[in-house]
Amino acid sequence: MRRKSRKLKHNNKKRRKLHKKYKPVATRKILSRILRFFIKLNIFAIPLYLILITNYQSQQFMEFTASAAFGIMKAIGIPATIDGTLMTIPLTEGSFAAYVSWDSTGWKALLAFFALVFATDFSWRKKFYGLFLLPVIYFINVLRIVFMFYAVHNFGAESFDFFHATLWSWGLIFTILFLWVIWLRYVNP
Repeated sequence: MRRKSRKLKHNNKKRRKLHKKYKPVATRKILSRILRFFIKLNIFAIPLYLILITNYQSQQFMEFTASAAFGIMKAIGIPATIDGTLMTIPLTEGSFAAYVSWDSTGWKALLAFFALVFATDFSWRKKFYGLFLLPVIYFINVLRIVFMFYAVHNFGAESFDFFHATLWSWGLIFTILFLWVIWLRYVNP
């Protein structure tokens, strides 16, 4: 029993020495990769920053998004009307109207996903596979708009703030991260 215990102590000492010797190197490599990822993420997010700084807005993209949401609402039976980017639905106590604004188009989500994909260390070919998820993110964003009008139609105008500011802002962030992780698992099995 004593022999085993001495041997175990010797092996533990040896492991600790190796751990102390190589742990800083491994930690530095990991930290270096994380730092490189965040630097590249910010570089690929420059278009997002420029749009925010210049206050650029695309009226055509807003109208296209509103039209897509309007088409889905009509298909599922929500009696909506549209005028440019203003969508209106009748309620029992009047009507509810909301603009599909520049932020409602999902442009931030699209550019954030783009930056997440291109900040990785994978090959350019694998990164371009990630671009195939951009239409999925856009479609989910259009469904977000439809769902908010559906909720207002069924639960009243007071439900809009909860669904818009709380549920779907966090829901879209979760969706982007979820799709990014799915893409990571696909390109790095």
